[in-house]
Amino acid sequence: MSSSFSCFIVIPERGQLWTGCADSGELCLWHTNNHRHPSKRISLPGSSGVTCMLRVKDQLWVGCRGRAGVGGQCDGQLRSQVMVMDPESHTVAKELQAHSDSIQTLCSAEDRYVLSGSARRDGKIAIWKVE
Repeated sequence: MSSSFSCFIVIPERGQLWTGCADSGELCLWHTNNHRHPSKRISLPGSSGVTCMLRVKDQLWVGCRGRAGVGGQCDGQLRSQVMVMDPESHTVAKELQAHSDSIQTLCSAEDRYVLSGSARRDGKIAIWKVE
């Protein structure tokens, strides 16, 4: 399945390249010594696309666009989330919800907080404590 990438993060000490798929709710994990095919594809629950990524400490924070229908809507509103990934186990450690439109940006404040900003339907900035 071909997909366009919306963002990427390199973790050189692990030899990893993480790419976010713009048109599917997937992350692709590549090894920096093999660029032909991703070594793993990770589906993100309730996501229809990855919009942004940020590395904070030993975590990978992923901004997503919600999926219409089951799991992506609440009371008729789209729900987008921030996924906190563990790059060692390749699993979703946390799912954070605070936005009713796609997450457009993630920003770290001194590795203690992450700010997420959403598109104009929601227009909010959420502040998350890094643990």
